[in-house]
Amino acid sequence: MPSEKLFVRDPREVPFLHDQVKKVLALADQKSRSISIREDDDFGFMAIQFLYKQIQHAESLLLLVPRRDAGLIARTMIDGLYQLLWSYHAPAERARLWRSYSIIHDWRLMQGRLKEGIAVDEAEIKKNDAGIKAFGDLHRLKKPKPHSSDPYHKNWHGGVKLADMADVVGRELYDGPYAELSDWEHWGVSGIGEAIFRKDDHAVVNTNSDRVAGLSLLAAFQCLLQTLEVADAHLSLNITDTVTALGENFRKTLDSFYLP
Repeated sequence: MPSEKLFVRDPREVPFLHDQVKKVLALADQKSRSISIREDDDFGFMAIQFLYKQIQHAESLLLLVPRRDAGLIARTMIDGLYQLLWSYHAPAERARLWRSYSIIHDWRLMQGRLKEGIAVDEAEIKKNDAGIKAFGDLHRLKKPKPHSSDPYHKNWHGGVKLADMADVVGRELYDGPYAELSDWEHWGVSGIGEAIFRKDDHAVVNTNSDRVAGLSLLAAFQCLLQTLEVADAHLSLNITDTVTALGENFRKTLDSFYLP
């Protein structure tokens, strides 16, 4: 039996979730237009960029639902939320890691171009060298591979995995939607198998899924709402009461579908 057949959902759930995502998206879009960037505030800069990206993902997800690929966007929204929440536990230090990693990214691009014999502007090389001197040690591996020409971590958060972040900020989304939607992203037999059913001697593909739609919309709402909460707490967007009301109404209404 396909796993989504194990879940009996209230038919009101998906339309409600769709409406809630649109509401929080409208709020996020409105408030994102009036946020000023302070160059000396690394976490504020990070929060703004993550909010912008979550808005784009939510817009795309609404276009895709109820197609199964909506789940791919939901997973990356969870990924981004966990990175932001984890950073919020040590905002100055971790946002500095995130923002300064652009120096490592640019350094790798330049090294690749130089290796291929592509000219790189000398001023850009000097600018990057200055950045490496200022921030390179933040991203340097403790034990680089012998004879490696690249001594830096593969990503800005070093050896900290998403599962480690989930242990710090809460595992609800990670153990729920993120895990359930992973098989479709990773080409697993379960994810693909759930999209296929047999008709006579043919395999028929069903590109839509109410289960995936529900999980994806649930994740999108939570990711966007929590990103707004962080941005509001750090940047004083004056939307605390509105965000709290959206969250409370969301939980109350969703619970009413299933509680006796």
